[in-house]
Amino acid sequence: MRHHVLPLLFLCACAAPVPVLASEAQCFQSKNHLVVFHDRIDEVGSDFIVRPPARGKIACVFDPTPDDRRIGAPGDPLHFLTLLGDYLILTRSTGPDGDLVIYDLSGASDEPVIDVPADDDVVVTEELTYWERTSDATSENCPQYEAYTSDGLGSVIAEERVFDPATGDVTETGNARCSATQ
Repeated sequence: MRHHVLPLLFLCACAAPVPVLASEAQCFQSKNHLVVFHDRIDEVGSDFIVRPPARGKIACVFDPTPDDRRIGAPGDPLHFLTLLGDYLILTRSTGPDGDLVIYDLSGASDEPVIDVPADDDVVVTEELTYWERTSDATSENCPQYEAYTSDGLGSVIAEERVFDPATGDVTETGNARCSATQ
C-alpha cells in the first residue's frame, strides 16, 4: 500500500502549475444600462464598463470598446453593490472601513454623484438607505466610545441617509449612531 501512495504523491508534486486566469465577468442590466465588470487579478477592486442594454441574450464578457463608459481605475478599490435604475452603486474599500460611491449612468459626468465615508450596512429597496460617517465620536456623544477605544478601535458618528433614485435626492432621517472603526 505504501508503494502506491508515494508514486502518486511524487506525480502530484511534479505536475505543472495551473495558470491563473482573469476573473470571469459579471453582468447586471436595468432597462437603460448594461454594467459589465470583473475583479482585478493583481490588486483590490473591479473594473466596470457601462453600455446600452442588451437585446436578447447577454454576452457577459469584459471586452471594452471605444463606445463604452469606463468606471474604475488602477488603485481605486471599487466593488459592485447594485444597479438601481440609472445609478451604479459601489463601495470603495481595502478593509473594513470604506466609502459609498454612486454614479449617475444617465448623466455625462464621469464623477460620482455621491462619494462619502459610510458604514457597510446598506439597505437596498426602491431606495438606498445608508449610514454616512459624518464626525469623530467622543465620550460625550458616543455611549460605546470607551468600549470601542479599549478594544483598540476608533469610533465615528454616522447619520442615516436615504438616497432616492427617482429624484437623485438624499434625505437625512435624523437618526444617528456611534460606529466602531478600524
